[in-house]
Amino acid sequence: SIQNLSFRFAGRSELLHDINIEIEKGKLTAIVGESGSGKSTLGQILQRFYLFEKGQIILNDKHKLNNVNLKDYRDLLAVIPQEIMIFNGTVIDNILIGSESTAERMSSFIHEYGFDFYINQLPQGLMTIVGEEGINLSGGQKQIIALARALYKKPQFLILDEATSAMDRNTENFTMQLLQKIKTDCAILFISHRLNKLKNIADLIYVLENRTISKSGCHKKLMETKNFYSEYWKEE
Repeated sequence: SIQNLSFRFAGRSELLHDINIEIEKGKLTAIVGESGSGKSTLGQILQRFYLFEKGQIILNDKHKLNNVNLKDYRDLLAVIPQEIMIFNGTVIDNILIGSESTAERMSSFIHEYGFDFYINQLPQGLMTIVGEEGINLSGGQKQIIALARALYKKPQFLILDEATSAMDRNTENFTMQLLQKIKTDCAILFISHRLNKLKNIADLIYVLENRTISKSGCHKKLMETKNFYSEYWKEE
């Protein structure tokens, strides 16, 4: 849980003020807001790239985030960032990034999560060379590899930052269904300014506007008042 958090970049005015958010297993939690509202910065604070000014972040209702060993914390965490790094090597190398695996384990992971449909479209499947030396991947294909990379870790906490922005509709639907499947074992924070998918899949949506969380609730509740989220649907 994030409690009364405030943040500013050195020498700048406050970017986030009095932020209160609960992220828990079993729910898909989303943060929405305009570009530049501080959503991605909040994601980076949760990854411990920035120190916040006031407030606290508590894990499992008892541990202060800054007191938890950084490596232990990042081992529990997986992130799909806006800018996805694809390394020179095979698709397997890009999913594992240095972790150990056997061909059988990787193959059963790909099958269990339904990635085989996407991997089979590549010329040599998992052994396809990607990166500068390899085939050109579309933005959506990069995001699928990043999703597989994140889920292979079996994280306890998954942060997605505009993680479906380059996907076509079918791939985005596949991703959203997959998130529904894993959310019982993994707390999920979905950061986005594309709101159309959240209506049916987000259990809890936080609206970040004017430097703080102005509203929160499911789609139906947010539609009852005027806010960034409901205005989007009225325009639709």
